[in-house]
Amino acid sequence: MDRELLERAQAGDSAAFGELIRPQLPSVRRFAYAFARRWSDADDLAQEALLKAYRSIASFEGRSSLATWLYSVTRSVCLDHYRSRLAHARNVEDPLEDQAEQESSQAGPDGLLETKGDAELLWQALKGLPAEFRVPLVLFEIEGLGYDEIARVEGVPIGTIRSRLSRGRQQLKGLLAALEAPRASRTGTGSAARSSNSGSARP
Repeated sequence: MDRELLERAQAGDSAAFGELIRPQLPSVRRFAYAFARRWSDADDLAQEALLKAYRSIASFEGRSSLATWLYSVTRSVCLDHYRSRLAHARNVEDPLEDQAEQESSQAGPDGLLETKGDAELLWQALKGLPAEFRVPLVLFEIEGLGYDEIARVEGVPIGTIRSRLSRGRQQLKGLLAALEAPRASRTGTGSAARSSNSGSARP
Protein backbone atom coordinates (compact mmCIF):
# COMPACT_ATOMS: atom_id res chain seq x y z
CA MET A 1 0.00 0.00 0.00
CA ASP A 2 1.27 3.45 -0.95
CA ARG A 3 1.58 5.41 2.30
CA GLU A 4 1.71 8.74 0.50
CA LEU A 5 -1.51 8.01 -1.38
CA LEU A 6 -3.16 6.94 1.87
CA GLU A 7 -2.15 10.15 3.63
CA ARG A 8 -3.43 12.24 0.74
CA ALA A 9 -6.70 10.31 0.67
CA GLN A 10 -7.13 10.73 4.42
CA ALA A 11 -6.61 14.45 3.91
CA GLY A 12 -9.59 14.49 1.54
CA ASP A 13 -7.88 14.05 -1.84
CA SER A 14 -10.49 12.14 -3.90
CA ALA A 15 -8.06 11.48 -6.77
CA ALA A 16 -5.60 9.88 -4.37
CA PHE A 17 -8.39 7.77 -2.88
CA GLY A 18 -9.41 6.59 -6.34
CA GLU A 19 -5.86 5.63 -7.21
CA LEU A 20 -5.40 3.92 -3.84
CA ILE A 21 -8.41 1.64 -4.16
CA ARG A 22 -8.32 1.04 -7.93
CA PRO A 23 -6.65 -2.40 -7.60
CA GLN A 24 -9.42 -3.47 -5.19
CA LEU A 25 -12.41 -2.50 -7.36
CA PRO A 26 -13.02 -5.91 -9.01
CA SER A 27 -12.80 -7.65 -5.64
CA VAL A 28 -15.21 -5.22 -3.99
CA ARG A 29 -17.67 -5.74 -6.83
CA ARG A 30 -17.46 -9.55 -6.60
CA PHE A 31 -17.82 -9.43 -2.84
CA ALA A 32 -20.91 -7.20 -3.14
CA TYR A 33 -22.39 -9.78 -5.51
CA ALA A 34 -22.23 -12.34 -2.71
CA PHE A 35 -25.04 -10.31 -1.13
CA ALA A 36 -26.92 -9.32 -4.29
CA ARG A 37 -29.34 -10.93 -6.73
CA ARG A 38 -27.94 -9.31 -9.86
CA TRP A 39 -24.64 -7.83 -10.98
CA SER A 40 -26.40 -4.50 -11.44
CA ASP A 41 -27.38 -4.64 -7.76
CA ALA A 42 -23.80 -5.51 -6.87
CA ASP A 43 -22.56 -2.48 -8.79
CA ASP A 44 -24.91 -0.21 -6.83
CA LEU A 45 -23.86 -1.73 -3.52
CA ALA A 46 -20.17 -1.53 -4.41
CA GLN A 47 -20.54 2.13 -5.35
CA GLU A 48 -22.30 2.86 -2.06
CA ALA A 49 -19.59 0.98 -0.16
CA LEU A 50 -16.80 2.91 -1.87
CA LEU A 51 -18.51 6.20 -1.09
CA LYS A 52 -18.74 5.18 2.55
CA ALA A 53 -15.08 4.11 2.46
CA TYR A 54 -14.07 7.49 1.07
CA ARG A 55 -15.97 9.29 3.79
CA SER A 56 -14.40 7.16 6.50
CA ILE A 57 -10.89 6.60 5.13
CA ALA A 58 -9.53 8.95 7.79
CA SER A 59 -10.47 6.33 10.39
CA PHE A 60 -8.37 3.63 8.71
CA GLU A 61 -5.43 3.00 11.03
CA GLY A 62 -3.69 0.20 9.17
CA ARG A 63 -4.41 -2.50 11.74
CA SER A 64 -5.55 -4.70 8.84
CA SER A 65 -4.82 -4.51 5.13
CA LEU A 66 -6.71 -1.95 3.08
CA ALA A 67 -8.46 -4.78 1.23
CA THR A 68 -9.70 -6.32 4.48
CA TRP A 69 -10.95 -2.93 5.64
CA LEU A 70 -12.80 -2.41 2.33
CA TYR A 71 -14.43 -5.84 2.64
CA SER A 72 -15.64 -4.89 6.12
CA VAL A 73 -17.09 -1.62 4.85
CA THR A 74 -18.76 -3.40 1.92
CA ARG A 75 -20.21 -6.09 4.18
CA SER A 76 -21.68 -3.44 6.49
CA VAL A 77 -23.26 -1.54 3.59
CA CYS A 78 -24.73 -4.71 2.04
CA LEU A 79 -26.23 -5.96 5.29
CA ASP A 80 -27.67 -2.54 6.14
CA HIS A 81 -29.21 -2.34 2.67
CA TYR A 82 -31.00 -5.68 2.92
CA ARG A 83 -32.07 -5.17 6.53
CA SER A 84 -33.74 -1.98 5.36
CA ARG A 85 -35.45 -3.78 2.49
CA LEU A 86 -36.67 -6.58 4.71
CA ALA A 87 -37.99 -4.12 7.26
CA HIS A 88 -40.31 -2.73 4.56
CA ALA A 89 -41.26 -6.08 3.09
CA ARG A 90 -41.66 -8.63 5.87
CA ASN A 91 -43.79 -10.90 3.69
CA VAL A 92 -41.18 -11.11 0.93
CA GLU A 93 -38.69 -13.98 0.85
CA ASP A 94 -35.08 -13.19 1.70
CA PRO A 95 -33.67 -11.50 -1.41
CA LEU A 96 -30.32 -13.12 -0.78
CA GLU A 97 -31.90 -16.47 -1.57
CA ASP A 98 -33.98 -15.39 -4.57
CA GLN A 99 -32.69 -17.23 -7.61
CA ALA A 100 -35.26 -15.90 -10.05
CA GLU A 101 -32.71 -13.97 -12.05
CA GLN A 102 -29.10 -14.92 -12.70
CA GLU A 103 -26.74 -12.78 -14.73
CA SER A 104 -23.24 -13.48 -15.94
CA SER A 105 -20.27 -11.21 -15.32
CA GLN A 106 -17.44 -10.34 -17.64
CA ALA A 107 -15.24 -10.02 -14.55
CA GLY A 108 -15.89 -13.44 -13.06
CA PRO A 109 -14.11 -15.12 -10.14
CA ASP A 110 -10.90 -17.02 -10.70
CA GLY A 111 -10.08 -19.69 -8.12
CA LEU A 112 -13.09 -22.00 -8.27
CA LEU A 113 -13.73 -21.29 -11.91
CA GLU A 114 -10.46 -22.88 -12.90
CA THR A 115 -11.95 -26.20 -11.86
CA LYS A 116 -15.62 -25.57 -12.65
CA GLY A 117 -15.25 -23.54 -15.82
CA ASP A 118 -18.69 -21.93 -15.57
CA ALA A 119 -19.11 -18.62 -13.74
CA GLU A 120 -22.88 -18.58 -13.92
CA LEU A 121 -23.20 -22.11 -12.55
CA LEU A 122 -20.76 -21.41 -9.74
CA TRP A 123 -22.48 -18.22 -8.65
CA GLN A 124 -25.87 -19.93 -8.83
CA ALA A 125 -24.59 -22.59 -6.46
CA LEU A 126 -22.98 -20.04 -4.15
CA LYS A 127 -26.23 -18.07 -3.97
CA GLY A 128 -27.96 -21.25 -2.77
CA LEU A 129 -25.82 -21.23 0.38
CA PRO A 130 -26.80 -19.41 3.57
CA ALA A 131 -24.90 -16.11 3.91
CA GLU A 132 -22.86 -17.43 6.85
CA PHE A 133 -21.24 -19.96 4.48
CA ARG A 134 -21.41 -18.05 1.21
CA VAL A 135 -19.53 -14.95 2.37
CA PRO A 136 -16.49 -16.77 3.85
CA LEU A 137 -16.29 -19.00 0.77
CA VAL A 138 -16.24 -16.02 -1.58
CA LEU A 139 -13.56 -14.33 0.51
CA PHE A 140 -11.39 -17.45 0.81
CA GLU A 141 -11.81 -19.29 -2.48
CA ILE A 142 -12.32 -16.35 -4.84
CA GLU A 143 -10.68 -13.35 -3.20
CA GLY A 144 -7.85 -15.27 -1.56
CA LEU A 145 -8.11 -13.94 2.00
CA GLY A 146 -6.64 -15.90 4.90
CA TYR A 147 -8.56 -17.21 7.89
CA ASP A 148 -7.50 -14.33 10.11
CA GLU A 149 -8.53 -11.70 7.55
CA ILE A 150 -11.94 -13.30 7.03
CA ALA A 151 -12.40 -13.50 10.79
CA ARG A 152 -11.81 -9.74 10.99
CA VAL A 153 -14.26 -9.04 8.19
CA GLU A 154 -16.94 -11.27 9.73
CA GLY A 155 -16.20 -10.34 13.33
CA VAL A 156 -16.01 -13.95 14.54
CA PRO A 157 -13.22 -16.25 15.82
CA ILE A 158 -10.93 -18.01 13.34
CA GLY A 159 -12.27 -21.37 14.47
CA THR A 160 -15.76 -20.30 13.40
CA ILE A 161 -14.44 -19.35 9.97
CA ARG A 162 -12.74 -22.74 9.58
CA SER A 163 -15.98 -24.49 10.50
CA ARG A 164 -18.08 -22.36 8.14
CA LEU A 165 -15.67 -22.94 5.27
CA SER A 166 -15.71 -26.68 5.80
CA ARG A 167 -19.50 -26.88 6.01
CA GLY A 168 -19.89 -24.42 3.16
CA ARG A 169 -17.67 -26.46 0.84
CA GLN A 170 -19.67 -29.59 1.53
CA GLN A 171 -22.95 -27.84 0.79
CA LEU A 172 -21.49 -26.18 -2.30
CA LYS A 173 -20.41 -29.54 -3.71
CA GLY A 174 -23.94 -30.83 -3.31
CA LEU A 175 -25.46 -27.78 -4.95
CA LEU A 176 -23.02 -27.90 -7.86
CA ALA A 177 -23.71 -31.60 -8.37
CA ALA A 178 -27.45 -30.94 -8.41
CA LEU A 179 -27.07 -28.10 -10.91
CA GLU A 180 -24.69 -30.03 -13.15
CA ALA A 181 -26.80 -33.22 -13.24
CA PRO A 182 -29.44 -31.95 -15.70
CA ARG A 183 -26.71 -30.58 -17.98
CA ALA A 184 -24.79 -33.87 -17.89
CA SER A 185 -28.01 -35.76 -18.56
CA ARG A 186 -28.77 -33.66 -21.63
CA THR A 187 -25.23 -34.08 -22.88
CA GLY A 188 -25.35 -37.83 -22.36
CA THR A 189 -28.69 -38.11 -24.15
CA GLY A 190 -27.33 -36.16 -27.07
CA SER A 191 -24.22 -38.32 -27.25
CA ALA A 192 -26.28 -41.50 -27.15
CA ALA A 193 -28.52 -40.24 -29.92
CA ARG A 194 -25.53 -39.34 -32.07
CA SER A 195 -23.99 -42.75 -31.44
CA SER A 196 -27.26 -44.51 -32.38
CA ASN A 197 -27.66 -42.49 -35.55
CA SER A 198 -24.05 -43.14 -36.49
CA GLY A 199 -24.51 -46.87 -36.03
CA SER A 200 -27.69 -47.03 -38.12
CA ALA A 201 -26.00 -45.27 -40.98
CA ARG A 202 -23.41 -48.02 -41.38
CA PRO A 203 -23.95 -50.55 -44.23
